[in-house]
Amino acid sequence: MFQNSSKALARAATPTSNGISLVLPAWNEAESIERAVSEAEAALATVSDCFEVIVVDDGSSDETAVRVTAMAATRPSVRLIRHEANRGYGAALRSGFEAANFELVAFTDADCQFHLTELDRFVLLSRDYEIVCGYRIDRKDSPLRCLYSRVYNQLVRLLLDTGVRDVDCALKMFRRETLNECDITENGFLVNAEIISQARRQGRSIVEVGVSHRPREAGTSTVSIAHIPVVLASLVRHWWNKVQFSAADGQSAVEAKLSPEKAASDRRFRFAEFILILVAAILLLSNLNYPLIDRDETRYGEIPREMIESGDWTLPTLNFQPYYDKPVLLYWLCATSYSIFGVSPGAARIIPAICGLATLLATVWLGNRVFGRRAGFFAGLALFLSVGFLGGSRILLLDGLLTCFTTISFVAAYEAVKSDKLNWKWWTITALAAGLGFLCKGPISVVLLAPPLVMHCWLTKNPARLLVRHWAYLFAIVVFVNAPWFYAVSQRDPAFIGEFFYRHNLQRFAGAFHAEPFWYFVPILLVAGHPWTFMAIPYASFLWSKKDPIRKLRSRSLSFPVLWSAWCFAFFSMSSCKLPTYILPAAPAFALMIGHYLDRAVFASIGEIGAEFSRRWSPWLASMATCLGGIGFTIFMLMSGLESWTAGAAISSLWILLAAGAVLSMRRWPTPAFQWSVCVSVTLILSAVVLHRNIPRFAFAETVFGSGSPVALDVRGTIPMATIGHEWSSVPFDLDRNDVQHFEANCMSDLIEYAGQHEQAILVLKTDQQVEYLRKSLPPGKHLIKVADRGPAKVVLAVMDAPGEAALIGAKPVANIKNIR
Repeated sequence: MFQNSSKALARAATPTSNGISLVLPAWNEAESIERAVSEAEAALATVSDCFEVIVVDDGSSDETAVRVTAMAATRPSVRLIRHEANRGYGAALRSGFEAANFELVAFTDADCQFHLTELDRFVLLSRDYEIVCGYRIDRKDSPLRCLYSRVYNQLVRLLLDTGVRDVDCALKMFRRETLNECDITENGFLVNAEIISQARRQGRSIVEVGVSHRPREAGTSTVSIAHIPVVLASLVRHWWNKVQFSAADGQSAVEAKLSPEKAASDRRFRFAEFILILVAAILLLSNLNYPLIDRDETRYGEIPREMIESGDWTLPTLNFQPYYDKPVLLYWLCATSYSIFGVSPGAARIIPAICGLATLLATVWLGNRVFGRRAGFFAGLALFLSVGFLGGSRILLLDGLLTCFTTISFVAAYEAVKSDKLNWKWWTITALAAGLGFLCKGPISVVLLAPPLVMHCWLTKNPARLLVRHWAYLFAIVVFVNAPWFYAVSQRDPAFIGEFFYRHNLQRFAGAFHAEPFWYFVPILLVAGHPWTFMAIPYASFLWSKKDPIRKLRSRSLSFPVLWSAWCFAFFSMSSCKLPTYILPAAPAFALMIGHYLDRAVFASIGEIGAEFSRRWSPWLASMATCLGGIGFTIFMLMSGLESWTAGAAISSLWILLAAGAVLSMRRWPTPAFQWSVCVSVTLILSAVVLHRNIPRFAFAETVFGSGSPVALDVRGTIPMATIGHEWSSVPFDLDRNDVQHFEANCMSDLIEYAGQHEQAILVLKTDQQVEYLRKSLPPGKHLIKVADRGPAKVVLAVMDAPGEAALIGAKPVANIKNIR
């Protein structure tokens, strides 16, 4: 039986002379095979004394084999190789190449469409070139088939870099040693492109020569329009696995144990990972108890507080009205945290911080498993220091929780399908994580997982094929996780299901909320990916380069995070509804790609322009940009009055010194290890300053009634209180009040009526226009006292006339209270 590798060719018979072996693949060619063999013998006899005609019958159902057997009985130069079943054009050629005995090996089809008398030119050119490729002059095929061929040739030139004009012309000649070095794996028509693309990557000399083409006179062509999708699928798969991502993933566990140097390196990077996780835990989990920032944080903090107050953990409410936007998991987790630690901003933010840490751990773990421990450490470092990930992991949003579960689902899915058979334990973890992601933010968890996973299995021809029953199992678990709550909430409020799935999923995707242009996430990624953004162009060159030294660094498993990140970016770009944090689930995949690049190219001895730029200039540019960013944040804090000028000057001086140090280090210690260490250090300093100083100060400055607010009104008492528009989730949350009346923005008349019903009422409004309209519309005997103009809020007291003493309205004297006349 023929073996599917170049090793089989190497073991074939040693060429006996400088003769010619001509391979004729045939499938149901009984009508033309005798003529084809006769023409071949006649042509070969004119150019060589030693030749053979090898007919490969690829499972024909007609008399092709019978006729060749009869010819072989009387003609010593004719040989028959027979496949019992049809294996394909490429398999037939491989069998013929393996059986060839002479130094020059040629092939043509058995349909007699070429003048084999032109072989003399092939033999002559083979003296100087290792491969001679024919191209058809004045093709006699139909216009439609010629169009197909032109399109196909352009595709293979683009993807496989064949460099020839007519790659599928069935008249070629090779030196035997060239075929021995080719790993021929394709069974179909793509075999021509495979051989030529491999030969070009190996630096083989190739020449093209025009050949005459004749119309087919006998038999039936096996090529039809039905072959187009099959050939295109084979082309894409071959490009993906043999050109784009062809390198091995690294040393095996056995090889690592046998290498003391590798074992020592693993120990060093295991310790480095421990330090990374420790620093990440300190940065993410500490100093979380500053006021929630309006308005997403306050919303997601207030909903679980209302769960605690009402004792209703089924129907999410905001201002004690049903909240249809998202499922319930984040609210349950925050409410549980409140039950343990008490209601506070820190108890709410601990949930996304823990999720961020879990995402980091999952990313490092997968990087270790797939690319090796050094690449896993670099992947964790890339994720941890990314601006978008750090910010998203300390903000009370759904996206951090969703990212955690999508990352776990991707990691488990990779483990589930990487072997010959589906690993049901890992597949169950995949399904559970997808189900919890669904309970966090809806069907997006499955939408993000399924397409790249299907493409990964299809492109890599994964033996652990995902069948319908596997997906049915996953969807069944997703339903099992979600159905109880969705059923319970629909019983409480029948409108919830329709509102959630239609309005807050389909209509959101169509642009009912936050509509942004298609390119919206390009600048978002550039900012969120800092400091690694400065490797974007070199990495793009690394990812798409056709140079063999670079191509051999792109390991097969790298394709998985590439598909993961590409689909996340494409899906959210296609959605009209866009917010910066939506792209966060792609962050771990990008981090894995960066970690792999740092390991295989930047910190490896590879002489490539992009890698050299990433070693020397990328870290320096990132360090300078970080220092400039630090100065920019300081100026913002000064201009906003959030920082004293003394402290601002000191912090700015520090950043200037750090920038000067980066310039000096570039001159004195330009090694990549030192430069990236400087970049990591200044990025970590900026992250700590922004996350632990700037953002908390901003939150304290913007909060209306939260901790540190100078509003001295006794708002925690029994004075009636109302808000209008803007949700104002921070008001009941910070005051721990359940009696705050909320009115929608278009219900100003209801607010006026509410103010008129009470002798004194605290009102929170959004704009000066609302305040002025309220003042003019109050009933006689009522007037307003302005309490505060803080953050987004205008806080006023609606009181009866003669408010002289503050005690009459339950207020503490404050300097900023004044009448609004």
